[in-house]
Amino acid sequence: MLGLPSISSNNATRNVAPNAAQEFGKYELVSKLAAGGMAVTYRARMRGAAGVTKPVVIKQILPHFADEPAFVEMFVSEARVAAALTHGNIAQVFDFGEIDGQYFLAMEFVHGQPLSKLMRRAQRMGLPGLPVPLALYIASQICDGLDYAHRHRGEDGEPLGLVHRDVSPDNVLISYEGQVKVIDFGIAKATSVVETRTSPGTLKGKYPYFSTEQARGEQDLDARSDTFAVGVVLYEMLCGRRPYEGEFAVVLPRLLAGDYPAPSALNPAITPELEAVIGTAMALDRGERYPTAQAFSEALREQLYSSWPRFSPSLVAQLLGHLFAEDLAVEGHPVEVTPGFLEQFSEWKASGGAAGRPPAPRPGSSPGSESGRTGSSSGVRALAIRTPPPASRTRTSTTGNLRAAGSTPASGRRASSTGVPRAPTNTENPVTRVDAQRPHDTPVEVPALPASAELRQSLRETELRVAEVTAERRNQWLLLLGVPFAALLLLGFLISRVTGSKADASEALLVSSQWIRSTPAGATVKIDGKELPERTPLVVSDLPLKKAYTLEISRAGYRPWSQERTPLSATGAEPELNVALEPLPGASIDPLPAEATAASAPSEPAPEPVPTPGAPDSSRHAVDYPTRLFVLRPRHNAFPLSQYATASIELNPAKSYLVTTDGAASMAQGKGGATDHLAYFIEGDHVSVDESFGVLGTGSRTFKGIRRMHVFTLDDDLSDNSGTVRVKFQQSQWMAPRVLAFTAAEDALVLKPEHQFVLRGLNPEAVYLLTVRDDAAELASGPGGRVHRALCVESSQKSARRTPRLLESGKRVQITGADTLRCTFPDTRLEDNQGAFEVDIVDVTPMSRQERAAALRGETR
Repeated sequence: MLGLPSISSNNATRNVAPNAAQEFGKYELVSKLAAGGMAVTYRARMRGAAGVTKPVVIKQILPHFADEPAFVEMFVSEARVAAALTHGNIAQVFDFGEIDGQYFLAMEFVHGQPLSKLMRRAQRMGLPGLPVPLALYIASQICDGLDYAHRHRGEDGEPLGLVHRDVSPDNVLISYEGQVKVIDFGIAKATSVVETRTSPGTLKGKYPYFSTEQARGEQDLDARSDTFAVGVVLYEMLCGRRPYEGEFAVVLPRLLAGDYPAPSALNPAITPELEAVIGTAMALDRGERYPTAQAFSEALREQLYSSWPRFSPSLVAQLLGHLFAEDLAVEGHPVEVTPGFLEQFSEWKASGGAAGRPPAPRPGSSPGSESGRTGSSSGVRALAIRTPPPASRTRTSTTGNLRAAGSTPASGRRASSTGVPRAPTNTENPVTRVDAQRPHDTPVEVPALPASAELRQSLRETELRVAEVTAERRNQWLLLLGVPFAALLLLGFLISRVTGSKADASEALLVSSQWIRSTPAGATVKIDGKELPERTPLVVSDLPLKKAYTLEISRAGYRPWSQERTPLSATGAEPELNVALEPLPGASIDPLPAEATAASAPSEPAPEPVPTPGAPDSSRHAVDYPTRLFVLRPRHNAFPLSQYATASIELNPAKSYLVTTDGAASMAQGKGGATDHLAYFIEGDHVSVDESFGVLGTGSRTFKGIRRMHVFTLDDDLSDNSGTVRVKFQQSQWMAPRVLAFTAAEDALVLKPEHQFVLRGLNPEAVYLLTVRDDAAELASGPGGRVHRALCVESSQKSARRTPRLLESGKRVQITGADTLRCTFPDTRLEDNQGAFEVDIVDVTPMSRQERAAALRGETR
């Protein structure tokens, strides 16, 4: 597509004049975009009924390829699979086939630029590499699209084994709205369908981005090959150059040896933690890489939001608008770049090789105050909250290995075969695994790696090495001192005691955790006679390995249960313990606590009864914090728009609209804070449930195919509301925008208890991280009825701000300054809703980075 190299086309290829459209079936070829070794791409438009047109990209394979039956068969097979991929980070394939003997693909037109061109333009504008937070965000979005393709299944439910094989900056498009799209799955294939038709030993793709197994010509490529390529793309974004430069004959041996400059040597803004993430993705042995693209994406988000917790994806859109302002002006599109972004861009340029380092807080600002910037008129949030101090480094080899000056191998990170420190794994030294294990964002997707045998072997080898070193040093000292034989025995005894105490200390550092349930829930738990503050279900953490303890579980009306247990699992978590308590004869049973009921509901699902109007189940509609998780159910927590009066506007579904907001609304008189963000719900013929609702703000968004849009926010009282937010619908720069006014005193919604979920009792001074599990929730029956998001609004008694945000499956949201969180699903009918989301919530305010990573991995879950 846009990223293909330009070459002269074959004589048989259609040549379209710049201002002349040419017929191609139901398409009109408007202009040629690029030509490559396999195909020529055109910007085109698809014609529909009643004069409706849609911009698309037509990719025509070259005529000499069309004469090869094997190639055509492979092309059709892959096009059929690619047409089934529907993900926000993958350019959609709408159509494929043959017209007048010309095979083609019709793909989504992404109004933007290839990542390769974005990086070149950034360097011309004074940025050696992309700023670190933007590079992390783009790489995580690429991983999200690839992970969807890797996990895609056919109509028979069997995995297709898709591998892109050609992940590179040319095949990643960034739209002017900040969307990241992976394109050209023409090289991707379902291995079970067309693997046998691929010539053995053929190297496909661009060799600087080859994984080691791809460079060796292996054919059994899997998702980890694409993960390696994304690591190379991330390296290039951060460092302004690829890890391997030169001709293929020069690059190949270096690629196979992992010989490339360490990223931090080229960009001082890259921290050791980020360097470890890159090293893991680019490990020579694919068994040492992230097992899935999702795992890599989670590690990238951890790096992004731990150092830039207030990062906004709108920065990507503003960066493109600034870099390609002239291109947009030629097309007649206005460029909206805020003064705040221009200031941020100047800081990035001034930092030179450290582009992307979070700027230090300005005088008088506090962490979280957006570095002294006030209000939202700048349109960009400051990225500086916490900056990991860059460690001084010294080069220790010629292969790019770097080690912190003065550090030892026991520091928790060892160099991988790629030449850079990699994220530690479960099979590493157990003393360091507890403190420096690679973080994962989504607790439920971290597999338990059974490594007890490897751990025991590692312990034995460590003990032998310690014993050998100790004996050698002891003999050296004895020869040097020349002490009598009796003193030698005494000294040997003392050294052995010291060695034994050190071994005991290292063993004591190994801990495990135990997930305990009881039937019924709400039981008291004692460890060695000491009662724990929580009741079942709960997690007991920091249990020393190989140390016996007595576990007691009791509940009024039931026979106490007791057992002596010894943690033996080296993976950090014991198998789940579920104890069924025996009722005492004739004893009265006290009811379950509400907290236990709410906590045990996700793991013991019961059939969902149809809710009775006016009689909501309180456990499904409200929970008080503290709780480890809460559950959102579309059947019980959705609200029908027909029962509420919202501000709405009718639109032309055949037109596209650029939508922004202006103004602010206050939800509590006399209290500081206001919001310019609103929730929306759209009605249209081809709108999926996942796209039917979201959040609007000052950043522009494009909508198509909409008949009506509703805007609203959630509140608990309208009597003290004030202010107006104007929603602008810009159809063309030559036409005045249509405006929908949202009046806080009239258009905010106070939902009935049976139409929402409320999490109460949050501490406004605390910082919480919420992670939504990728569970099944549906707002409509059928294959397109699944929803991956929920709409939530933060509120506080001390502030008038009501901030809407989306909780999305598999992603993390950070909230602070709120004492209440209201969540719901906007819908038109509730009868066909089903399923649920589980949302983990962790208070990370008092945690160190290691404790936060452990909590988010779910080790104490």
